[in-house]
Amino acid sequence: LSSETELTSLLSLHDTITMKVVASILAAVAAFAGVASAQDPAEGWMSYATGKNPSGEGIITFMEARWKVPSNPARGGAFYSPWFGIESSDNLNLIQPVNPWTGYNWEIYNEYFQWSPENNINSAAHTVQPGDVLYGSVTYDADSSSYMMYHVDETDGWSVNTSIPIQTDGNGNPKKFTMSYFVFEKSQWACDQYPTNEEVTFYDITMEFDGKKVQPAWTTA
Repeated sequence: LSSETELTSLLSLHDTITMKVVASILAAVAAFAGVASAQDPAEGWMSYATGKNPSGEGIITFMEARWKVPSNPARGGAFYSPWFGIESSDNLNLIQPVNPWTGYNWEIYNEYFQWSPENNINSAAHTVQPGDVLYGSVTYDADSSSYMMYHVDETDGWSVNTSIPIQTDGNGNPKKFTMSYFVFEKSQWACDQYPTNEEVTFYDITMEFDGKKVQPAWTTA
């Protein structure tokens, strides 16, 4: 996928979200139903796209994307979020710049979730407005064996950086982050509690494996 690619989540009138991959250059993207047998994808993910290196080699060293904050829902009280992120090959470590609707306003912050042992880290949060342009990136730092998350509201200028040390596996080796996700999650709410514009579009998407820009293989669910 090139920078012209847009990943669009559309909320239907039947309270479901269908993830589509729209490319201005590519005619279609292959899709299949299989998912990794681990903690992620989590049960609450309404719709998502998964990106991997077609060669199966290397680790993610850089990823970035932009999107606009969705419209407010007609009725508040719900919690859900569009986000993108990267994950370890065992599906147990998720690094994600998130954009949740917290019930009555939109926010942005950086989040790290580790399934075992369970560990959840959230950065400082910032209230954003519908239509604000958001940018997020995740960058690998080999010297510190960590990833740096950067999240900014390009409309008002607020930003936050969060460094996440890479968890080691049972042999003491740093885990390998090999997959990316674009997600709309939390599915238990009524239709009028979701954004009235019924969509969120990610664009200007770039992924690098081992320092080289790669056209990922995308699947959707």
